[in-house]
Amino acid sequence: MKKPTPPSLAFVTLGCPKNQVDSEAMLGLLAKDGFRPTGDVNDADLVVVNTCAFLGSAVEESRNTIKAIARLKKRGRLKGLVVAGCWAQRDGSSIADQVPGVDAVLGTGSVEKIVGLSRAVLDRAGTLEAAPRGTAAKRAPKPGPLDEVHEPGGALTPLPRALSTPRHLAYLKISEGCDHRCTFCIIPVLRGDQRSRPLDSLVAEARLLAAGGVKELVLIGQDTTAYGTDFPGKDRPRLSTLLQALTEVDGIEWIRVMYTYPREWDAELMDTLGGHPKLCKYVDMPLQHIHDTMLKRMARASNRAKTEALLGEIRRRIPGVSLRTSFIVGFPGETKEHYDALTSFVRDMEFDKVVVFSYEPEREAPSSNFTGRVAERVKESRRERLLLLQQEISTRRLARRVGRVETVLVDGPAEDGRWSARTQGEAYEVDGGVFVEGSDLSPGRFVRARITGASAYDLWAVALTTPGPLALQGASR
Repeated sequence: MKKPTPPSLAFVTLGCPKNQVDSEAMLGLLAKDGFRPTGDVNDADLVVVNTCAFLGSAVEESRNTIKAIARLKKRGRLKGLVVAGCWAQRDGSSIADQVPGVDAVLGTGSVEKIVGLSRAVLDRAGTLEAAPRGTAAKRAPKPGPLDEVHEPGGALTPLPRALSTPRHLAYLKISEGCDHRCTFCIIPVLRGDQRSRPLDSLVAEARLLAAGGVKELVLIGQDTTAYGTDFPGKDRPRLSTLLQALTEVDGIEWIRVMYTYPREWDAELMDTLGGHPKLCKYVDMPLQHIHDTMLKRMARASNRAKTEALLGEIRRRIPGVSLRTSFIVGFPGETKEHYDALTSFVRDMEFDKVVVFSYEPEREAPSSNFTGRVAERVKESRRERLLLLQQEISTRRLARRVGRVETVLVDGPAEDGRWSARTQGEAYEVDGGVFVEGSDLSPGRFVRARITGASAYDLWAVALTTPGPLALQGASR
């Protein structure tokens, strides 16, 4: 008897790397169950769209993407369409009303249910909803364990993952949810409160990833600096403990931390990052604003004096650190005085990377009811001016690196025969990089390179043939 053809499966992932890890886990489970992955939605029996709902613009992108794929059901081979992720968590079954053709929705706390749900869709067994209905996420049961399952015999093992990043790089989600209640943010509604993964489980997954060829680990979570705060006991592990444990994993050469929150930083974490060659001298800390009035309205639990002191201490304890941050302009009540304070702060602080968002009200966020709305044209003008200022700063800072020799990690081929690479100071996909000339280069290789040119966001370099443990060598200053 001829064996049945396994169903084909395509994933579309929107939003942040945290969503990407969820997609990798779902794809791994489905592949293990016999689904055949394909990169072409036109060749798929089932499509899973993992959505973002952090901003109204992200919801609109999710909705338009799902509509486009739903149209394939009318004229192609597509049999099933599953909507997962943050929008599914927020709006539940109403998504199927908004976009005809959606067969199922899967909330953020139900990743492990993807196989049964997908089989049910393809078997025409009806629509299974694993997300809370409507927007009442606070009434939903608390999500279970994160991306972990108990294998027979009681061993705690991470869910299988099918990596969508280059083979030498992987994200490691260390926690889920957030305990902060910033007035502009709906992450606690979408992802729940802070839940940290056990340290032993994270180290075990890091070893599996290293065995598969991963050389750079990127730690992610809603607030990575809050890792371990939800564990019981006085001796609970914290982020610095986890980082020390991960440096002992053979094969991992770089460890990068994203999404840190100002309040949880301490001297131990700074010294840990500054003291081990495997830990990237890179700090990603969204500050959102600097004026005390705005910080209070945003419920950021900090002020300008504390923030400036923290940044100064980080630069002192982590020599050569690359600082990345983000700001929101046009928050309700932001005056010209508030914005001018932010502008002067960015000019004086000289960050390496700055992202600027125009405020968007979200219906579940407290700030959606705040008075003092800022006109759209004013918000966009403030955003453009702040980005232009940062462009000038970035141009100056990168120009200073011309002539230096630095260690770069090659990601893949670029245009004109060059290779796309990064130093410790650039994160994959979200920052600029280094375009390297050289022979015998390949993805995942560490090389020493001399910086030969710079633009506002990128560098150009020529690879050198330098022997030795390249991954752990710093820049020549």
